[in-house]
Amino acid sequence: MEPHTIAPINPVEDTSLDSEVKQRIIRKALLSRKLEERLLELYSQGKLFGTVHTCIGQEFSGAVITEFLQSGDSIFSNHRCHGHFLSFTKDVQGLIAEIMGKESGVCAGRGGSQHLCKDGFYSNGIQGGIVPVATGLALARKINGEQKISVVFIGDGTLGEGAIYEAFNIASK
Repeated sequence: MEPHTIAPINPVEDTSLDSEVKQRIIRKALLSRKLEERLLELYSQGKLFGTVHTCIGQEFSGAVITEFLQSGDSIFSNHRCHGHFLSFTKDVQGLIAEIMGKESGVCAGRGGSQHLCKDGFYSNGIQGGIVPVATGLALARKINGEQKISVVFIGDGTLGEGAIYEAFNIASK
């Protein structure tokens, strides 16, 4: 299996991407936006279990990154995880059911908006709390000689958490 390569990509202007890839990226981003707009409506109507933190305006980060992951790679996300989750798992019904607190949700309605876990996707609502977990899995994969990666999404608020810098030090080895 080929190791991962990382290159800067602009999905709209980069001519090295074929039109099918560009269309998939745009569809994922639009799905995330439309679903989150609907979630905000449902939240204002009191139909959701707990709160909801959207990633409106950040949809392309998950859409682009997930397009280039390989089977067995993992994503770790934060409290604004819906777009990442949808782009990675494509499980619209499971996400909606989860946020509505239904047993048919991806975590049986117990995780809500911030604590999702499915098929290599993990999130939590603790600022920076998921970064050491992602780093630990990446380190274990490196030690075991696996050609898999762990991607972690963080926001600028996470940069004030010391645990991420410890994780960055471990990841740099």
